[in-house]
Amino acid sequence: MDQSHHKVLESQERELVSPDSRKNRSRIAELLADNFEEYGSSGKVFRKSDVLASLGSSVNYSLTDFSFRDIAKGITLVKYRSQTEGQVALRSSIWVQSEGNWRLLHHQATVVPHAT
Repeated sequence: MDQSHHKVLESQERELVSPDSRKNRSRIAELLADNFEEYGSSGKVFRKSDVLASLGSSVNYSLTDFSFRDIAKGITLVKYRSQTEGQVALRSSIWVQSEGNWRLLHHQATVVPHAT
């Protein structure tokens, strides 16, 4: 399977947490599937409407250790590690290709206790 889309997906993951992108509601709306859901590191569940309503508030993230698994044609699991001040999390995202564009369907963050 062609893996050229992995770079696109990594770029889009980074774009979703970029302070500049977090100010662009229409761009974030394009990146999220209409039925998007997130299980946040807080344990809360967020829908697309929740994410769009909270834009503007942003934390600086460092994203590393990306890995990709193509589950089926047009469906890719992306895993990576994020770090903010005082918190490390393992993250996983399911991206689905629709009408030629990749959209984030599901995201989960799990805090790594006592990580630095």
